[in-house]
Amino acid sequence: MVFLNALQSMMSIVLVCLVGYVLAWKGWITRETEIFIPRFVTQVVIPPYMFGNVVTHFQREQFMHLIVGSVVPLLSILASFLLFMAIAWLFRVDKKPRGLFPTASATSNTLFIGIPVNTALFGDVAMTQVLLYFFGNTVFFWTIGNYCLASEGEHKSQRLAVRDILKRIFSPPLCGMLAGIAWVLIGLPLPFVLKNSCIMLGSIASPLALVFIGVILRRIDWKGVKMGRDITLCLICRLAISPAILFGMLHFIPLPALTGHVFIMQSSLPSMTNIALVAAFYGADRQFSSVFVALSTILAMITVPCWMTVITLYM
Repeated sequence: MVFLNALQSMMSIVLVCLVGYVLAWKGWITRETEIFIPRFVTQVVIPPYMFGNVVTHFQREQFMHLIVGSVVPLLSILASFLLFMAIAWLFRVDKKPRGLFPTASATSNTLFIGIPVNTALFGDVAMTQVLLYFFGNTVFFWTIGNYCLASEGEHKSQRLAVRDILKRIFSPPLCGMLAGIAWVLIGLPLPFVLKNSCIMLGSIASPLALVFIGVILRRIDWKGVKMGRDITLCLICRLAISPAILFGMLHFIPLPALTGHVFIMQSSLPSMTNIALVAAFYGADRQFSSVFVALSTILAMITVPCWMTVITLYM
């Protein structure tokens, strides 16, 4: 029953993605619109959405819990990264994606897919936990992950400056979350007009993000997609081993039930789309990264309900 309920939630997500796919296929979404959607969602919609959710669901007494909670996702991502580096060496993954392999396997799409998936499964009350995992995921990717991709890319001279990396870490969604925490700690009441505006903007975040995922899937040249051994191994690491590592860690690090559930679901999501973009920027293995992001997005439609069943039965 749990699996079927989770599968139905995922199918609802798939249908909204299909809307984006069809719109791109019919030519209604142009390249300019394709650029506009992620900018609008990440810089205009999600920041007030995060601010409103933190102010609504977060209490001042929970501040220390938030600090501890933000460390757990980062530790699990680091542990996954080190393990996947060893796996890449042990199974003799091709040299070109050896830095890409553990980075792509350890990081997940915590925003564009994480928000709609977790709100569908747990409701808006899960948004604080979603942001905690997003913070750890973002910090790791734009520091260690960015270094790995830059080191094996052909365009090593194009490495991002520290200032650029900090701008990506402290992205608008994260700033929205930090502003919400500051507001709660100060203890100011949130005016109804501001709260209602945040809710209205937040209501369009998930649908637009899913439509954008559908557009991305439409743009992929599926004829060139090949399921090689390295891709298969990377998918197993991302969709099975990475959440299993976090699942094991939570047996030794006690966290509230909802926090643990959301963290595991965040760790079970497909790889972040930034992997393909940054790999292309540095001249790393662009084909490997693009195929991996696409296949992990599709396979997650099956693996996410499986993990939802696991945490319901064993946590």
